Amino acid sequence: MKTFTKLVSISTLIAIMLSPSFLMAAEDKKDKKDKKEKTDKTENIRDGAYLDVGIGLRYQTDPFIFDHQSDSGLAIFINARYQKYGFFVEFPHGTSEQQNTVLSIGYNFLNTEHWSYDLRLAMNHKQLEYTLPESNIVSTRVSHSKFGLRILGDFDNTHLKFIVASASGPNSIFSNANGLYAGGWLSQNYQYNNWNFYSTVGIEYRNEDVVNYFYGIGENEFPGNNEIDGLPYYQGEAGFEYTVQVGFDYPITKDWVFEGFARTTILPSGITDSPLVDGNAVTEAAVLVKYVF
Repeated sequence: MKTFTKLVSISTLIAIMLSPSFLMAAEDKKDKKDKKEKTDKTENIRDGAYLDVGIGLRYQTDPFIFDHQSDSGLAIFINARYQKYGFFVEFPHGTSEQQNTVLSIGYNFLNTEHWSYDLRLAMNHKQLEYTLPESNIVSTRVSHSKFGLRILGDFDNTHLKFIVASASGPNSIFSNANGLYAGGWLSQNYQYNNWNFYSTVGIEYRNEDVVNYFYGIGENEFPGNNEIDGLPYYQGEAGFEYTVQVGFDYPITKDWVFEGFARTTILPSGITDSPLVDGNAVTEAAVLVKYVF
């Protein structure tokens, strides 16, 4: 009797294990386990692609009196990012509060619940080309890509960004131990119906080597026939730049977005005292329509 009961129990167990529902549950559990292991080994939570292209009217003023690259009028805004297995390429030429970076590449090596850490090769200053109208002397200050660390924080509607990196200075692109750049931004989003409003405050630091590379004047760099034509020797000090930006965006359709922003950056005395500069602020504002792919 005991043997018969045992055989019945074993048969019942085998029948349950061979039933479709049991097999489907086991297979589903295995798929989830395999997917989790694959995600842990090969995927990154920030992997993906993003692209938006916009066109609009831009108003821009800056105090760099001999640099004519910035202007107002019709402008194109592009913001693109692609990441795979943690490796990324960015083209942030949109309406971000940090406009100095044209192209950056890097590796997203760590993510937690609220923080993300990137090693990044990028420019941290826009290129400047000074041309003296009297003598047509041209001096180009190229912003080279440099390595640095970027930390991003995301807390619902509050966003943080910190960057510490080497920066373009008086040395070559391959050797620049003295140039130092650091920046931090705090952004806050506000939602009202379908309107998204935001405000951003930021602070950026450049040491004296970086300041003098972009705004300093070497001996006999800009010679002239008289005091008006020529520019004197100048070396500035390290300093902090302060940025305030406000903006909005409104989805017109699923893919089209109406957007606007205004931004002002206050420059340090090490820059504003330069003979290449006439003023203490950089201002930009724009309204545009963009398509999100």
